[in-house]
Amino acid sequence: MSATEVGFVHLPSGTRQTMQFSALREQQLAAPDGPPAPRMPGSAPAQAVAKLIPAPTPGASLSDNSIPGKAEPAQLRWEGPASARAGASFNVSLRVTSGEQIRAAPMQVRFDPAVLESVSVRPGRYFSAEKTGSFGYRVNSDGSIFIGVSNQTPAPASDAEMLVLTFKSIKAAAAAEISVASLNLQGAAGRTIAYGSVTPFKTTIVP
Repeated sequence: MSATEVGFVHLPSGTRQTMQFSALREQQLAAPDGPPAPRMPGSAPAQAVAKLIPAPTPGASLSDNSIPGKAEPAQLRWEGPASARAGASFNVSLRVTSGEQIRAAPMQVRFDPAVLESVSVRPGRYFSAEKTGSFGYRVNSDGSIFIGVSNQTPAPASDAEMLVLTFKSIKAAAAAEISVASLNLQGAAGRTIAYGSVTPFKTTIVP
């Protein structure tokens, strides 16, 4: 807190917000012929205007809304084969484009365990071995995969390979789907990076 502003920090995400004060000329509060009304020592001026920086729009980080020329939301897309044979393995990659540096990306991915079997999960080139601070995942029997990955040297991404998943198809199916159930893109300072909707990946499993 200072004489001109008050700062707030959202502890879970590290986002910051500032309330700025601009004092107007103090008005005399007494009658025209009377002396000015006394003011308590240390009290604020008679009139002041508090200007609060606008709150972020839904789905966007505070930094996006408070900085002129804000970065566009990150875009993510799946890349993989249009079809695969039953019993064969195939790779699917999650790619990202972001003008902001991505420090970490904890997420949950879902698939149909009756149609697909998870073989492996590994970080993509964006989170390569020399850049990856940590990586781990857990595959559950219900078809969910919890993934945690961080980057020691975050950088902007242009259609960068973020994650590579290998699946084995169990049986023929008209549409086998892989989707992002939850994702938290974190910037270099720990701020949340806004991103657009992620269209699920769909492939056909042929006999």
